[in-house]
Amino acid sequence: MCSSAKAILTYLKLIIISSVGLAFVVPAVSQDQMILGPRQLEKDTSGAGAVLCSWSFYVYSQALSEACGLPRRPVDDAVDQAIVAIDEFILANSSLHPTRLMLENFKRDLRGQVQRAPRRMLNCEEPFFSHSDEGQIQDHVKKLLAIPREPVTEPCH
Repeated sequence: MCSSAKAILTYLKLIIISSVGLAFVVPAVSQDQMILGPRQLEKDTSGAGAVLCSWSFYVYSQALSEACGLPRRPVDDAVDQAIVAIDEFILANSSLHPTRLMLENFKRDLRGQVQRAPRRMLNCEEPFFSHSDEGQIQDHVKKLLAIPREPVTEPCH
């Protein structure tokens, strides 16, 4: 993996961690923030993948495209659809019982962090999924969501 890709993944992990926090508290129903508990910080053992990691990556790539002012491509529609499908999976399977508002606030906060990031930290020259097509994203999401389970953050690579 090239150093640029490693740097982006490291930055993405920092954004994910700072966005969701590391508090081990289940949110009250009236709260509008999604705070991860210990189960969400576990590793996926299903072999299907870490749902929260993939979700954050898709949301990040969407935010990066917006922040960089990149023109929309057909793959962007697949990313949008992936986010919607993963939202539904999280709502149906998370032991945190997040609300749609919590998910929307998480995505808004992540987008805001990307918007505020120094331009040199954003890789606008080669957008995410520039070597992917819609079918690859759809296949990934289909496999990712095939097994109902707790959405977790690890492994995130």
